[in-house]
Amino acid sequence: MTQVTKDNDYTADSFDHVALRISVNSDIPMKTSTWTGEPPFQGSNGMYEQCGCKMIQIVPALFWNPKNGKNFEMQGELYCDEEGLLTNKTVNWRASQLRKWYLERSDKELVNSIDLHIGDYNIVGDACFVVKASDENIAMLASMDKN
Repeated sequence: MTQVTKDNDYTADSFDHVALRISVNSDIPMKTSTWTGEPPFQGSNGMYEQCGCKMIQIVPALFWNPKNGKNFEMQGELYCDEEGLLTNKTVNWRASQLRKWYLERSDKELVNSIDLHIGDYNIVGDACFVVKASDENIAMLASMDKN
């Protein structure tokens, strides 16, 4: 795993995936990292450790950012605690927003049938947003405000 910052000159040729670790504690900055191959589940930088859980659920998610007058969308996967809702973990509002954006753009009927205010889309605990590496994705995640 390699830490990505806006000061690095990484390109998509160097990595296969870019991941954004989103802590449930919004005071903790998000961290961007990269992997060659699929993101690992085991080990100190594996998804179990990153998400602080023993069972991972992978759901589609979308990062959306209007930048410089054009919309930038990055579709990826959100790695999150599959059992978190059963253990009363705290809602991760930043990760939940990525899930909400995906649902709003992909399935209007589903979004209209669920109550977004009671948290049918909520992600709880720490999560990781993972996308395929591209120069644009790396640059966007590395330059994001870390809050």
